[in-house]
Amino acid sequence: MFTPIESLPSGIIGFEAHGQITRADSLEILSPRIDRAGRCGAKVKLLYVAAPDFDGYAHGGVFDDAVFGTRHFNAFERIAFVDQEGPYSRAVEAMAGLMPTAIKRFARDDLESAKAWISGR
Repeated sequence: MFTPIESLPSGIIGFEAHGQITRADSLEILSPRIDRAGRCGAKVKLLYVAAPDFDGYAHGGVFDDAVFGTRHFNAFERIAFVDQEGPYSRAVEAMAGLMPTAIKRFARDDLESAKAWISGR
């Protein structure tokens, strides 16, 4: 499940991922907010936090995430990914060279640095 992160600076969208992310989570929570932000004409700055209880993606979720990334390939200005070291953090680091945006991974205890970076400070 995605929980929106409130009280971020203007122009930044944030989500905290809990449990297993399902197709419905992506379609009903993540995609609409990204789409709305993109319709305003500005590129999206995304703060994605994998909560301690994040348990990956439900069956088919990785495919849905790949489709989401393809649909929104040029929508992002920056993506900050916050989590503990593990397979998703390594995947994010590998994707950094393949996406036409700045992607940076932060340790969970470095959330404030992620917020500063995503803000451009």
